[in-house]
Amino acid sequence: MRRRRLRITPELVERVWSEILAALPPDLRRAVDNLVVLLEEEPDPEHRRALSLPPGENLYGMFEGPTWAERDRAPIAWPSRIRIFRRPLEADFGDDPFRLRAELRRTLLHELGHYFGLTEETLSRFGLE
Repeated sequence: MRRRRLRITPELVERVWSEILAALPPDLRRAVDNLVVLLEEEPDPEHRRALSLPPGENLYGMFEGPTWAERDRAPIAWPSRIRIFRRPLEADFGDDPFRLRAELRRTLLHELGHYFGLTEETLSRFGLE
């Protein structure tokens, strides 16, 4: 029997994001007050070029904007953003709802780490590669 593929919805992203925020200490929760989480279909070619992604490599999410440490020095006061890309996550994990939710959570935590200024190397040490 074939499993039905699960879709990432805005409600699922909001639910997982809310769970992550609820688990943060109050000081960190206040630090993300200007962070916006967006659900998009997939990265556009400009995002792929900016990150030097080779063809065929999936991108599940990305962080844009000033980090927490930079936000007071940013020339423009726009909110920082986490973009979650639905199609790549569903393509790789959509046949297992538990794995899809876990990877969505990992992606959100990874991008949240970038907001707090963590490097790819540091995130990898935390198991958030």
